[in-house]
Amino acid sequence: MEKEVVIICPKCNAHINLKFDRAIPKKLKCPKCPYEGKFEESIGTEGPNFPSADKLYKPGKLIMIESDAQWLQAEKIVDLKRGVNTLGRLSPNSTSNTQLPTNDTYMSRDHAAIDVIMKAGGIFEHSLSDMGSSNGTFHNGDRLEKGDVIKLQPGETIRLGHTTFKFITG
Repeated sequence: MEKEVVIICPKCNAHINLKFDRAIPKKLKCPKCPYEGKFEESIGTEGPNFPSADKLYKPGKLIMIESDAQWLQAEKIVDLKRGVNTLGRLSPNSTSNTQLPTNDTYMSRDHAAIDVIMKAGGIFEHSLSDMGSSNGTFHNGDRLEKGDVIKLQPGETIRLGHTTFKFITG
């Protein structure tokens, strides 16, 4: 019987989805960093570090948690919508459909995209990719390479320019 678990790397804090048809090995290699060894206790499909499915029935949100640039409105939460959310700095020249209210000049006008897809059972999946930004898109501190698509989990961080967001469920 195959079991799906999420393990957490103790070095980079990456949440890694794995499927096992037997016991989880005592030593694993993290696909995100050079760490190889014992991982934090595995988590099933529910628990304090992995949301239950009912929390994913709405698209997620981004909360601005840190920036050395000015945030131009009181509300620091960005609601994601079903479909492709192209993220970028507020500008009349931007083609982004989600213009972030900041004057962060290290954030491109068309910086990154979060694709929100409804899967079977009405559960939403969120995928992050860089749109060729000048200063890169960072997921939990790791820079995305061209063509990388990262599945987001609640609690993970995204940095665009000098502005950091936390991804949360809707």
